[in-house]
Amino acid sequence: METALIKVFAFVCIIVAGYCMGHAGKLGNMPGEFVSKIVFTFTLPCAVLHAFGAADFSPQMLLLVPLGFAFAFGAYLVTFAITPRTNREDRAFYLLNGCGFNLGCFALPFVQAIFSPTMAVATCLYDAGNAFMMAGGSYALTGLIAGGSRIQHPVRFVAKRLFSSLPFDTYLLIIVLSVAGVRLPSELVAFTEPIANANSFLAMFMLGLMMSFSVSRERMAKVARLVGLRAAFSVVLTCIVWLALPVDDVMRALLTLLVWSPASALAPMYTQMSGGDGGLAGFANALTIILGVIAATLIALTLV
Repeated sequence: METALIKVFAFVCIIVAGYCMGHAGKLGNMPGEFVSKIVFTFTLPCAVLHAFGAADFSPQMLLLVPLGFAFAFGAYLVTFAITPRTNREDRAFYLLNGCGFNLGCFALPFVQAIFSPTMAVATCLYDAGNAFMMAGGSYALTGLIAGGSRIQHPVRFVAKRLFSSLPFDTYLLIIVLSVAGVRLPSELVAFTEPIANANSFLAMFMLGLMMSFSVSRERMAKVARLVGLRAAFSVVLTCIVWLALPVDDVMRALLTLLVWSPASALAPMYTQMSGGDGGLAGFANALTIILGVIAATLIALTLV
């Protein structure tokens, strides 16, 4: 447990370092975008491949894919149901930031630090389902629901967003290999290891670079409602995990960490593109990261 807590503390320090370096202007203009390209193009796909190749897991874990989608889509439907009278900009803000989780860049490093390698594979499978909403699904639906920049071909848009995402393509690959019963060659696992090892640091540093706490007092009420909404979803999903799912306690602890993870890193961009307040979404994202760190710390404390 002590080792896990030290790793969690190290991640917090990396996030803080990223925030300080980014706001001090030491890394030039828009360093967050530069680091995010490295993470999404190299380190995260390699981390997924290495986790899949280095661990054993059961075919039943494939059920985590539809579970990840169901949890994200369910939260979206509830947000849709409770915001019919909200103006278009605010509704886009709630719809795009209220559902889904940042698992590849936030949860996966924590899972690799706290849980067994098999649970890292479970996280990747769950995130494959979650990605259907986070990598474009929620944005396409919001364009249809909240107006703004309507998408003429939403299915084509979502498919293009998904399949142009290297992490999602990697998730799809491991699902296909899992169904076929094929294991990755040991040489490929060894090749991806040094790149995968860089993912935890770069992902946490990227989150720090992208954090923003600049927001006026007038807009704080919207952020409070959003964070409260996400917390309520997390509480409900945690109850479902512990009371309704036929899994062991370790898997329950893992899923609890996943459903308390922060909002998608893409949500502020999609909010801006939908005519909502992208800056406010960035601030809300920062608060959900803090909430996620607290949840990860508490879970690490329980895993004695």
